[in-house]
Amino acid sequence: MKCFRSAKTFRGFPCTHRQWRADSHCRFVHGYSREFHLEFSCRELTREMWVMNFGGLKAVRAWLEHYFDHTFLVAHDDPCLDDFLALDHKGVIQLRIMPNAGMEGTAKFVYDHVDKIVARETKNRVWVSRVEVRENENNSAVFIPPHPAGP
Repeated sequence: MKCFRSAKTFRGFPCTHRQWRADSHCRFVHGYSREFHLEFSCRELTREMWVMNFGGLKAVRAWLEHYFDHTFLVAHDDPCLDDFLALDHKGVIQLRIMPNAGMEGTAKFVYDHVDKIVARETKNRVWVSRVEVRENENNSAVFIPPHPAGP
């Protein structure tokens, strides 16, 4: 069965997070300028012969900006969550609560949300087949859905 793919990278999302379970310096609040490399797949191209109309990704960019542009990411079970909520309430940080604020968790979190946006925008013709999240030039994590979606 044929499958076409294309990819888009979104760069420049400065945010902070912490890995509260880590025994290393990663348990402290620290930040990176994250980037997101998304791969799209489909079985049939558009009339323009595209997998994905990259101009049609405005909702994806807006969602990424909401979650990752000058924000503080925290795991939903962080023992300091109440402190971070207070800082958010005071306007000191823009708090975003996630299941897992690390790179691996972020890759899955982005997939879960962006795949729904792409499905809606393409009437289920396109699905997200891979998400890579980079925290810097050396470190990244990838999420690949176990069973590719699609018609």
